[in-house]
Amino acid sequence: MRLFAVVAFLFTANLVFGQNAFEDALKKASAENKRVVVDVYTDWCGWCKKMDAEAYSNSEVKKLLEDNFVLVKLNAEGKDKLTYNGKKYTEEELSYYFEVFSFPTTIFLEPDGKVISFKYDNYPMKNIPGYVKTDEFKKLLIFFRDGKYKDIDLSTVI
Repeated sequence: MRLFAVVAFLFTANLVFGQNAFEDALKKASAENKRVVVDVYTDWCGWCKKMDAEAYSNSEVKKLLEDNFVLVKLNAEGKDKLTYNGKKYTEEELSYYFEVFSFPTTIFLEPDGKVISFKYDNYPMKNIPGYVKTDEFKKLLIFFRDGKYKDIDLSTVI
């Protein structure tokens, strides 16, 4: 019975961690000086579910996220209202603001909430569209954790 309680607690702790309200995630990131990983998804997206089941469920990925980032999920078709940079948006409107046109999409924000720009094949980017395999996702997290996006083209890493 104790084992069940411990497992249930750990599962719940991870679930709550991954479901921070957007504003709470930004506050936590600022307070802890951590970057934010925004996982933009839709309920019907098979690739989003696959990335949840594989990349986000991987123990090494979970550790990287918990130690170095604040994770928040954003439903690109959601109608919940939230505030970003002092302006009110629905989740759907915010996904358009972030230039999300496919799912899943991963966005990285600075601890102050500013979108991180980076280069991929020398092309300026603000997000990573599409499914990312677990091994590549780990490299991606390390790339952003270490601030390499400031000087190194992401295409040389993944």
